[in-house]
Amino acid sequence: MVVYADGFYQNVKTHNELAPPATGSFQTLGQTTLAIPPNSPIAPGAEPPNTPTHAETGVPADAFNPFNPFQQIISGGTRARLAEFGNRLFDNETDAWLTTIGIRGDKLFDGNWGYDAAFRYSQLKNTVTGTQVSASRFNQILNQADPIFDPTSSQFIGTTVAFNPFGDYRVPIPSNEATIEFARVHPKDEDFSKLATLDATIYTTSLFELPAGGIGFAVGGQFRRETLEENPDMLNVEGDIVGNSPVPTANCGRKSYAFYAETSIPIFSPTNAIPGFRSLEFTAAGRFEAFENNNTNVLVPKFGMRWQPFDEQLTLRATWGEGFREPSLEELCGSPLSTLEPSHDPKNGGVFEPETNTLISSNPGLQPEDSRSFSGGFVYTPKYVPGLTCSVDFWDTERTGVVTAPLADQVLQRELTGTLLPGEAVERDIGGNITRILIRNQNIGNQESRGFDFGLNYQRPTPWGTFTWQTQATYLDEFIFQGFIFREFGPTNGNLAGRTTDPGTSNEGWYKWKGTSSLEWQWKGFDLFTIVRYIDGFHEFTPNIHQHWVHQTFFFDGQASYDFTALLPVETNPVPGYSKGGKEVVRGKDGTPTETAPAQTSNYGRTVLDHLLRGTIITIGCNNIFGQDPPKAYGEGGNAVGYPGFTYDATGRFVYVRLTKKF
Repeated sequence: MVVYADGFYQNVKTHNELAPPATGSFQTLGQTTLAIPPNSPIAPGAEPPNTPTHAETGVPADAFNPFNPFQQIISGGTRARLAEFGNRLFDNETDAWLTTIGIRGDKLFDGNWGYDAAFRYSQLKNTVTGTQVSASRFNQILNQADPIFDPTSSQFIGTTVAFNPFGDYRVPIPSNEATIEFARVHPKDEDFSKLATLDATIYTTSLFELPAGGIGFAVGGQFRRETLEENPDMLNVEGDIVGNSPVPTANCGRKSYAFYAETSIPIFSPTNAIPGFRSLEFTAAGRFEAFENNNTNVLVPKFGMRWQPFDEQLTLRATWGEGFREPSLEELCGSPLSTLEPSHDPKNGGVFEPETNTLISSNPGLQPEDSRSFSGGFVYTPKYVPGLTCSVDFWDTERTGVVTAPLADQVLQRELTGTLLPGEAVERDIGGNITRILIRNQNIGNQESRGFDFGLNYQRPTPWGTFTWQTQATYLDEFIFQGFIFREFGPTNGNLAGRTTDPGTSNEGWYKWKGTSSLEWQWKGFDLFTIVRYIDGFHEFTPNIHQHWVHQTFFFDGQASYDFTALLPVETNPVPGYSKGGKEVVRGKDGTPTETAPAQTSNYGRTVLDHLLRGTIITIGCNNIFGQDPPKAYGEGGNAVGYPGFTYDATGRFVYVRLTKKF
């Protein structure tokens, strides 16, 4: 019996910047109302006709802003990008813990059975600290009558001049500096996710003996407990961040248990081969899983086949199986996500809005996803070309009841036809303009995809080193998502392969072709490596709804390294006083050493030079050698960076040097 344990900790810090805050409509249901007071105070009830009132906006009776050129309250459907406040900043820190403790052995029952049982615990803590704008403080700095501008008040912020929202952000107004700093806030959100798993498996490679060999069999069980805790900053809970809806806390969890079994059955092998069947093996597996949070359970099968009709040169393989995915805790009970989505309003002539205020909520009533998958192909390793291996695999996957959030445009179409789903709503101002769209995670439809994977590997040892060529490519023949119907591509379901995944932004596409091809040379510690990456293009639309092709790209990377271990001598025989003696060499049942000569040398009698050089590697490399830019993308005008930002970045040519020491 062997007792084993491991532990892992990782701390990752990232910094992200987004465009300055977008207010959305000043009056948005569920959010703090923003309002610019009139040029001079207006008595409540005496507001000009057809203008926002004190009662509607909550503007104090004595409020005024001397920079407002209008003698009225500005609110309602007014929108602004608060460029004077700078970009929104987000500092993200993630702490990840993972630990495992278990036992395993191979002497169970009659000695032909092995076992493995373990407990694993993992936890993620994610902390996000932002630099954003407080909605309530923004209202304060717009009101010249607020106590923050009174030098005799304990709330005085150091200036007697209200914020002037009518300037040009490219020409900063000096008097605005103090008010901008006052309205900036730093909300801190903390999220925790925990997973505890206990599982045990027993297995054998010889349950029964057949003419082709032993039947392999494994059976086991698992218990799992998940928890999710989301603690937004009180500013977010109260909805006091400009452009964001209130975000409540979330705390939920679930327990599940599973039983599974797997077997491999050899029908033919080299010991009982017949013409056309040098080797034939079938595999079968099943898994039963039950979730206690919603009393659901499922039993899913999987079958496989591996066949070598002639010799080891050609292998045919295939698998078929069913799948099951319980919605994640985030999808079921997580805090709402406040975001901006592109939309086309059918009630306003299809007008395009690249940043529609959208709130996506979790849904405890979600049902599990079901899936079916098939894959089949071959691996060919011809004897007449030593070192060459090529493979082709076809795959086809169908998913039903896919869990995701509907598109904003889909909700708007349902609003038009009066068929909104539970949890969906479209909020509009008095002028009929959209102020916010409420969306809920749904089981919205079926998804079908199929394609091919291609592989070509060739390795050739020579007196001048070993050359290795590897090529991998994927072709997406079809991708149909019945729940997602983009109006630009027509009113019915169609093949989305080769099209943008999101017409209003074009952050990426459903690429038909993707692939890499690399060439490596290794010789006496030297390692030269170059790789070319290919990403296909896709169809999208310009701001005028004209079709545009986001062109395909080739990117080249290169790397060179040297391992100083190659400078050290490698012994072929033990040397007394320096390497292991003959009695010290650990040998297997057949009498051969279980350690290689280099390993023996490294473990005994190592010199200072050996310690210094062994495991020391210096590397120099360059990504995007030719400094190629990402392809142009419009996303109907909603693409903020001008290229598919989920696929590419703006780094350009990147040169690096790395020194590695292995102990």
